[in-house]
Amino acid sequence: MVSNEVLQNAVDLIDRSGNILITSHTRPDGDACGSVRAMCDILESLGKKVSPIFMSPLPEWYDFLFDKKVPILSDDISVEQLHDGHFDECDLVIIVDTNSYIQLPVFDEWLKQNDTPVLVIDHHITGDELGDVEVIDTTAAAAGEIVFDLINYANWPITEKIAEAIFVAVATDSGWFKFTNADQRIFLVAAELIEAGASPSGIYSKLYQNVSPARMRLMIRMLNSMVLLHNNQIAFQHIMRSDFDETGATGRDTENLIDECQRIGSVEMAAIFVELADGGFRCSLRSKGKVDVQVIARSYGGGGHKMASGVTLPGPLDTAKEMIAAPVIAQLG
Repeated sequence: MVSNEVLQNAVDLIDRSGNILITSHTRPDGDACGSVRAMCDILESLGKKVSPIFMSPLPEWYDFLFDKKVPILSDDISVEQLHDGHFDECDLVIIVDTNSYIQLPVFDEWLKQNDTPVLVIDHHITGDELGDVEVIDTTAAAAGEIVFDLINYANWPITEKIAEAIFVAVATDSGWFKFTNADQRIFLVAAELIEAGASPSGIYSKLYQNVSPARMRLMIRMLNSMVLLHNNQIAFQHIMRSDFDETGATGRDTENLIDECQRIGSVEMAAIFVELADGGFRCSLRSKGKVDVQVIARSYGGGGHKMASGVTLPGPLDTAKEMIAAPVIAQLG
């Protein structure tokens, strides 16, 4: 849990600010999107001017969280605009669900050159100490859980939309409450959010019963690529750039696809390798508990959690797979 002193420091920083920029990591997931939306609503209710921005497009199933499109860096706001003072009037930057420069491509250079105060709200172990004030709780299942704690500490009102946004954050980062991080605390948070107006069935339908045909075709391609290793304890899947071209899917359609092969009872660790434009691979890692994937990801410059991490690896595909297979087998024995 975060100390009251740190929470108060965060409140004081927000109170002193009037024009706030808020963002999260590249390839925003449910925790990032839900936390950003909840903080935007809170800050606007406090009379602040709020400018949200994402590092890359969000998956379409999170669109319902936002009343209007959030600008995407390099798409809606150019790198030149960023460095030419587009956000110079902001007197506070809030970063949620990451504390690492590598998760903020392009934006990280602006951040390093800027002296605007930074507030970080995060639950990851790895980090670069980006914040002047850092509300960090590595025991929290999601950044949204920390946002909820901050709101409660400050006694800010939770509207139905805020409750919905935070529910999306905690539900998605806990695998709809099925991951090992789904402890008593997160269920208590979920109960309070439901009481405040969040509808679990409605949110589930928007998130998981609303996929596009292109994403379904991509998932079929991915499943067809699956190989099982080390007595069926390791599952590897891959998606090549040609798969996106031929299915009509995009990079954001890959979110949570890795979970599919974890339905296999013998699988202890799963990885999906997604080919990048430069020939490298973005690798997402998942574990059921016997493998600490955060250690593996961190050894190659990535990070995350023991049960869920990510890293970018060089190609070709066989090389990337071997870089992951060897340390996983070493842990499994």
